[in-house]
Amino acid sequence: MNKKVWILDDKELTHDSEFDIYKKHGIEWRWTTTTDYHHDLQEFGKDADVVVTQVGYPMDDPLIKQLEACKAILTFGMGFNNVNLALARQLDIDVCHVPDYCLDEVADHTLALMLASIRKLHQHDRSVKEGKWNPVLTQPVRRLKNTVIGLYGFGRIARKVAKRLRPFGSTIMAYDAYVPEDVFEEYHVEKVDFATLLRSSNVLSLHVPLTPETKGSLDYVHLRTLPQDATVINTCRGGVINEQDLLQLMKEGHISGVGLDVLEIEPPREDNILISDERTIISPHAAYFSVEAEEELQIRTAENALRVMNGEQPYHIVNDTSFE
Repeated sequence: MNKKVWILDDKELTHDSEFDIYKKHGIEWRWTTTTDYHHDLQEFGKDADVVVTQVGYPMDDPLIKQLEACKAILTFGMGFNNVNLALARQLDIDVCHVPDYCLDEVADHTLALMLASIRKLHQHDRSVKEGKWNPVLTQPVRRLKNTVIGLYGFGRIARKVAKRLRPFGSTIMAYDAYVPEDVFEEYHVEKVDFATLLRSSNVLSLHVPLTPETKGSLDYVHLRTLPQDATVINTCRGGVINEQDLLQLMKEGHISGVGLDVLEIEPPREDNILISDERTIISPHAAYFSVEAEEELQIRTAENALRVMNGEQPYHIVNDTSFE
């Protein structure tokens, strides 16, 4: 093999630890943005053994078809929805991700958004900075231990969120058709169906991947079944929620608080009303980040690239030979 790694990244993420590993093992690498993509594809990318792609990079089908020497596409993070998994498998290209490098960070961020939204901290902060001093200006604020918190999805991050929530005394329930009953019991979380989850959750926290099944699954009809003055927290993928329907229910006063780390379009357009609404807390897809998580992501990505170079099967393949 040529021992080449082609890095596709428009977000200017940190790759220094990766580069150190590649240099140490005599691996040639190139970092490409969409601006210089066509030039670098011909000069470098077609011969690369491994492609590392930032999760939001547009890995369209024509690009994948031109990766003549590629053995693996490594997505730089948890997500992999920017890659056509079936096409990659047809071309005998493994697609891998790093599914567990930032679990604690996302769980912590989820809890931070949840607590700030429930206690209306962002609205208090704004009102004080505007010269107002009124502890009951923002309504409603409910006692946390009397709150039902629903988790849409009960994978590894949601389980960490549940563990963090337990000392608060809240009722915790979750819907996930793919998780066995004993896992819910282990975390002392009530397993419910989707309709019951929505009907019961004063706070709904999202923890599902973006798939055809989940995309747009929280539309007006479903969100309207949440209890009055519900709060919605999303640290998974923006496309799970229909943002226009969410805004409509906020206008109607049915949803009183929203904490989002992800949006349908990132970065958001200037006309996205969610950004300016005083009831929302929005962070820039930052839940994954910590100094430690960033370092771990780079090292594990580079080590997986080394496995490919050495003719070994890489870790965390999401389109294995059984993929259809």
